[in-house]
Amino acid sequence: MNQTQKIDALFQLWQQGLCPGGQILVRQKGKVIYENSFGYANLEHQIPITSDTVFHVASVSKQVTALAILLLQEEGKLNIDDDVRNYLPELIHFAEPVSLRQMMNMVSGIRDQWLALIYHGVRIDDTITMRDTANIISLQKNLNFAPGSRYLYSNSNFSLLAMIVEKLSGQSFGNFTKQRIFTPLGMDSTSIRETYWQLINKRAYAYHDNGEGVFTWNVLNYGTYGATSLHTTARDLMKLLDHYRTPKIGKPETMALMMQRPTLADGKLSIYGGGLQFGTYQGHVYLEHGGADAAFRAHVMRLMEDDLDIVLLSNTQSMPMSLLARKIANIILNLPEETPDLKEYESEEDLLPVAGNYLNLSGPEAFLIEEKDGLFYRGEIPLRHIKGNRYRLGYGLTEVMVCPDKLVSVTGATVTVFPFSPDRKVDKAFAENCCGTYHSDEIACDYQISEKDGYLWISHFRHGSHRLYSLADVKDSYFAWNKDFNGVFHFQKDQNGRVTGLQLDGGRILGLQLQKIN
Repeated sequence: MNQTQKIDALFQLWQQGLCPGGQILVRQKGKVIYENSFGYANLEHQIPITSDTVFHVASVSKQVTALAILLLQEEGKLNIDDDVRNYLPELIHFAEPVSLRQMMNMVSGIRDQWLALIYHGVRIDDTITMRDTANIISLQKNLNFAPGSRYLYSNSNFSLLAMIVEKLSGQSFGNFTKQRIFTPLGMDSTSIRETYWQLINKRAYAYHDNGEGVFTWNVLNYGTYGATSLHTTARDLMKLLDHYRTPKIGKPETMALMMQRPTLADGKLSIYGGGLQFGTYQGHVYLEHGGADAAFRAHVMRLMEDDLDIVLLSNTQSMPMSLLARKIANIILNLPEETPDLKEYESEEDLLPVAGNYLNLSGPEAFLIEEKDGLFYRGEIPLRHIKGNRYRLGYGLTEVMVCPDKLVSVTGATVTVFPFSPDRKVDKAFAENCCGTYHSDEIACDYQISEKDGYLWISHFRHGSHRLYSLADVKDSYFAWNKDFNGVFHFQKDQNGRVTGLQLDGGRILGLQLQKIN
């Protein structure tokens, strides 16, 4: 097969009749070497995806926000080393100074807005406005960590930066970015969706794939921006990557600030700069950023020394964009596939999955394996046996390896181990000590803990009631999850052993305190 045929073959799932799909555009040394569109932008009306179809690109938006901030610095309207409260004092109620640079670099410690909204009671398919975002950020009284000490992704940073752009420019964020970025770069199909009712011409709809080719409309009602809500095409995004190759707006030294990465407390260089992530793939230096909202997926990647640009946009979540970008780079640059060492997990024996709970605390991420009619399912997606202890998750690109006490998820070179989480009942006296109502001002809501049939349950007025699953290695700590919500809850006690509160850790929110009020 030639290069075009090899790249086409990567996207077989988007060539199965009436299905969602995406746009792919690849350029090397300024010349387009591959461009294609697959699938449908709207399944109900059977509207195919073309090169003109506009996609919501989620967090790919962040580089535009960083660029907007840097253009204002170039004009002398701000300094990225200033404290954020110099510009938004009405929203900032934590004590530590946090600079705009730290926010651009994702080292601020500010807690993530989406997780805070979810813990408050918002469902991710609710209508979510900029006011909702501002309100939940304004409740934060504590940070995840000391500013500048570590990297942790948080969307709140870029929502706040967009608010600063509006305040200092006197324009809406959409108008500012159109006049100062999109129009000068010739990005004529690009805009910021500022309200969930705003019409976007030629916009694709998002469809969730259950892993077996059953599609459902995945609602996205965002009216919030800065961290997300850029709408664009692959051709327009290539113009933004071209700007990094040959700057057209802003001074070269201004653009260089987007590429700067901070040194963290452990002495290591962070992976994140000004709305962009950086790294090395098989010896090739790159910048990139992905995006994921609803079922929309997006990825831009530029391998600088190879002058190779890759843009992938999709209206379904069926394929991992970062992995596909690397597979395309392998084809163009004649690189070998990255294959992880799985010897410690592999078995020739035909092992069956064990039904039950699996939990990786580093996310945290959890899932339930269930057996139905002779098949095992991870959530709604079936595990299809390949050989030995290897299974495929639906028809996707993720393999699962069954081990006696764990499941190992393998997507390309990414390996994630999910230990089995045993189902343990709690001591009745401890359960009685835990039961009650817990409150946090920082998420402005209550949670109730109750006991039923020897298990602890957590309840929320919008998220309902869900089992708490004991963590074997961490005393008095439990995990809860459903499709809208997850987190690790640590019960806290006074010197007399009385439970006084909960600490909630949810990945992008760390150490959130809930006080027991009855």
